[in-house]
Amino acid sequence: MKYFKVIKDNFLWEQGAILKQNDEKRGYVPIDQIYYKIEDCNEYISSEVVEKSPEYFLRVYPVNLLTKIVYKIKQEAMELIKKNEVGDN
Repeated sequence: MKYFKVIKDNFLWEQGAILKQNDEKRGYVPIDQIYYKIEDCNEYISSEVVEKSPEYFLRVYPVNLLTKIVYKIKQEAMELIKKNEVGDN
């Protein structure tokens, strides 16, 4: 599953929203309804638009830490994973 972070407000979501592919994989929806600009909205933006609009959306990866999941760009996610693997041997 792909995730994207909204880095610039758009007509549906506030900056900071984390988006994931919807169940039908036709587009992206936020993981939390709080970022919708329109209350009780169930709209999505197509995968093609999100994946090809780097001025609005940044690809991020979930990193499951002990107390929470954070979403980071690939390089930061890999660094966090490596840092948290140190004591796993």
